[in-house]
Amino acid sequence: MKARRLINPAPRQIEVEEFELPSLADDEILMENELTAVSVGTEIYGWLHGAEPGGTPQYPRKTGYCSTGVVVDVGAGVTDVQVGDRVAAQCSHASHSIAGKNYLPAPEGVAAEDAAFLVMAAIAMRGVRKGRIELGESVAVIGMGIVGQLALSLSRLAGAMPAIAIDLNDERLHRAVTRGADIAINPSRVDDVAAAIRNETTANGADAVIEATGKPAVYPMAVSIARNGGRVVALGSPRGTVEMDFFKDVHLREVDLIGAIQPLTPEEDNIYYPWTKQRDRQTLLQLMARGRLTVADLITHREKPEDCQRVYEMLADRPEEALGVVFEW
Repeated sequence: MKARRLINPAPRQIEVEEFELPSLADDEILMENELTAVSVGTEIYGWLHGAEPGGTPQYPRKTGYCSTGVVVDVGAGVTDVQVGDRVAAQCSHASHSIAGKNYLPAPEGVAAEDAAFLVMAAIAMRGVRKGRIELGESVAVIGMGIVGQLALSLSRLAGAMPAIAIDLNDERLHRAVTRGADIAINPSRVDDVAAAIRNETTANGADAVIEATGKPAVYPMAVSIARNGGRVVALGSPRGTVEMDFFKDVHLREVDLIGAIQPLTPEEDNIYYPWTKQRDRQTLLQLMARGRLTVADLITHREKPEDCQRVYEMLADRPEEALGVVFEW
């Protein structure tokens, strides 16, 4: 069967190509994608560089890992879905995808626009889990992109109070407030971000800070706005080095630095940590089905796959123009 997909043939190039789908294995499904969502940080870095820092660029390369669609065929051993069911999957940008363990049935009531962002919601969930957010704690999230917005929403569901949104983009801050942020701070509009945070919290800073920009230069500020003994969660992938006074800013203040990367979420549970990848994603889909977590309102661009070159150039060169971006297949 012929299908279409996005392919990255060289740095700063992307196009639609036709390819032949392989046969289904017994434990796989064939899905016809309705929407695939762009992960702006990871995808655009790969589009520009062809690999993570230190890696060897490889072309041509597929891109994307967020999709939702309808099952059109199932392998002989598949029992959890049937033809016609909607699924959310971790598959690349394509008209059709073959999925094995990387899909979940979408419960009734989950909109396609929400299901398409399931994996990014799981990334945000990992940050909240690693941050150990508790009822009544103040939480500041730096970076109001898709992952940051979802991390703030999930922090609120976990009991964060106040939930503080930080970004240089006023439109993104406005969206965060609309979605329930208690406080919005634009660092370009205040003289001292740490002082502004202290004025809004009961301690000398936020109990937990979730860094969701992935920009190394942000980390000194992230540490400065955490309270003494507070926590800073590295959720955005910081590609590059960070320069700061570790003795003064971290050691003397006993600030915890916590890495959070979603692929390391356990595959298997145990009695001390039950939150596997599968359970986290099932929880997120249930939250979406019950209207407690939405993503559709964050979509700013619905694009045709054939416009991918223009879209990726915009995301690389003018990222402030977009927030949630999906391709309609």
